[in-house]
Amino acid sequence: METDNKKLIAEIVPVAKLPRDVAQVFSYAVPDKFEKKIKTRMIVEIPFRKKNILGVVLSVKKERPENIQFRLKEISGLPEKDLGLSNQQIQLAEFVSAYYYIPLSLVIKTIVPHIAKNKPRKEIELRAFSSQSSEERLRRSEKNTEANKLLKEIEKKNKILFIHNLQSERHNLYYKIIKKEIKKNEQALILFPESFDIYNFAKFYLDKFGKDKIAILTSELTKNQYFEQWGKIEDSSARIIIGTRQAVFAPFKNLKLIITDDEHNSSYKQWDMNPRYNGITVAEKLAEIWNAKIILSSPAPSVRNYYEVKNKVYACHCEELSVCSQTESDEAIPELSSSRVVSELLRRSTPRNDSDYENINLIDTNTERQKGNYSVLSESLQENLLGSIYKRKQAIIFIPRLGNNTITQCKDCNWIAECVNCNATLVSYANYLYCAKCQEKIDIIKKCPKCQGHRVNSFGYGSEKIEREIKQLFENKNIKISRLDSNIAENKSKQLKIYKDFINKKIDILVGTQMVLRNWNLENLALTAILFPEIVFNQPDFRSKERSFQFLMSVYNKANRDHKIIIQTHKPDIDLFKITKNDNIHKFYSDEIKNRSAISKTGIGYPPFTQLIKLIYKDYNPKDCQTEAERLFQILDNRITNDKNLKNKFEIIKPFPALNYKEFNKYRWHIIIKTVCEDIKLRDPLLSCVKKDWIIDVDPDSVL
Repeated sequence: METDNKKLIAEIVPVAKLPRDVAQVFSYAVPDKFEKKIKTRMIVEIPFRKKNILGVVLSVKKERPENIQFRLKEISGLPEKDLGLSNQQIQLAEFVSAYYYIPLSLVIKTIVPHIAKNKPRKEIELRAFSSQSSEERLRRSEKNTEANKLLKEIEKKNKILFIHNLQSERHNLYYKIIKKEIKKNEQALILFPESFDIYNFAKFYLDKFGKDKIAILTSELTKNQYFEQWGKIEDSSARIIIGTRQAVFAPFKNLKLIITDDEHNSSYKQWDMNPRYNGITVAEKLAEIWNAKIILSSPAPSVRNYYEVKNKVYACHCEELSVCSQTESDEAIPELSSSRVVSELLRRSTPRNDSDYENINLIDTNTERQKGNYSVLSESLQENLLGSIYKRKQAIIFIPRLGNNTITQCKDCNWIAECVNCNATLVSYANYLYCAKCQEKIDIIKKCPKCQGHRVNSFGYGSEKIEREIKQLFENKNIKISRLDSNIAENKSKQLKIYKDFINKKIDILVGTQMVLRNWNLENLALTAILFPEIVFNQPDFRSKERSFQFLMSVYNKANRDHKIIIQTHKPDIDLFKITKNDNIHKFYSDEIKNRSAISKTGIGYPPFTQLIKLIYKDYNPKDCQTEAERLFQILDNRITNDKNLKNKFEIIKPFPALNYKEFNKYRWHIIIKTVCEDIKLRDPLLSCVKKDWIIDVDPDSVL
């Protein structure tokens, strides 16, 4: 009888950051001692480039020795604990790799946790759950019959867009949904945009479900903490998983429900390092893989999801609750006119009271100057700051910043330089003014075209200047004022320290940039001031209006009898102020969708009608950076122009300098590709022309 002398070979993806132009799967020989233990999707130790690393087994096969053309390295070991990825995790990794044009090895590296041998030294720190008038508002939501309508909708549908103006009490609604939907041995995932939200709200779920049934996954955890939480999910002891975007890669065993809080939040998109994925997009794929229900929750949803709802789903009929859901089959979708969908879509969960509107104050800084007040702080803001401090309450002052660039404004009439083609704010760049949206360039303006004045300067509003003025206002008073921006909080530990001090009432007034706008959930927070939001509104990006609207909705929803909102602006007549305050949300989405679908000068519109791909190049030499960007543009443009399969499906925008032109001593140039092609077999050969020292960002949050 002939003996079977075949050799066992494992196909393995290294847990490593490999370039996209090299092989991602390698063959390894399985030593005799591991033959009975080895299995697909197992995590093993392998020799790779002169060191031992982890790898994931994709498949195992037998080969005759004479058929093996190369001398194969052997698997060097198996971890002490039998660890591996599930079939669903491999499916998700392959999707992320293909969709975002990312090396599979890098996605696997993102998924596989650091294997810790010791238990964590300290527990995960969380803050006790509280809210403004929390008991009263939670009792009201308990009695809200509209919550039951949402629960009934969830029973029928797999995907729901939940539009609301709930603050902290929305978590009570999430709790009800989970309690009703999740049976024994089933799991639910709650996604938050940022670790701060988990720190602020996760304690609520621990108190409701019990510590043993909750697992938390966030980048803020230590390696030992993360591995311990990972294990709780893998052995099914954790039924509720709470996390930021990386939690979509958790080792679920029986996932049945996903809830994404503030689905519109840009923090779901990883933009600063690979893999550059969007947590919402991946969560939707995760729900598809597990056949799980998914709820996208937001006070102002993304235009993409709103558009999909308007065209593919129907809204339930209720007086206060806005629920939009995707049916499981196209046949079940009723024929509705667009106007009906929009009007039903935007009903509010909790109607605003008149007193809430009274606490939203729009201050015209032009009027302030006419009254002789040349301070950055309006008289109303100064009075309210003094009043809040007198009552021992806290305040937040937010100052937006347009990247590291400056805007050009006339000090006499407050005119701001805008592009004549697209009305985007012009920013100072080299020796001219530049529009990052349409690449328009004009000479530096020395004379105001509106009032003919000569006091035209380029400047940026800084949190440092605001902090100084507030300190002068409260000079010789025992008031603690702190600033929070990228210059102060150089790392996350410093940022978290300031957050904790503010939560613990050690800071009376917190001044800063985007970092200060959080879901604070503080009863003692009585005032939020927004200074010059038009800087945010006029960013030269196709999503600027969407982001501005979401920003205003989030701010306006915080207003109540205990919390005042003050907005100082040079342009009080901006339509967004009126739309938001009047709850005329359908007008915003209708106009924005129409605007994006319109055929542009070059032929293709913007998402959700197209997909964007941003190509990023960095170099220490500004001229070399520009030259390389122009070189690649010519290659891609020629490829698109000369290929009939690509010509009408792809459009490439000329290279331009990034809004943050210089970052960490490197200069940056961008190329934008717009496409209506869904076939990656056509897209990928085009992207293969891009050298490995370029960054490829599919579905970028911003084109700037």
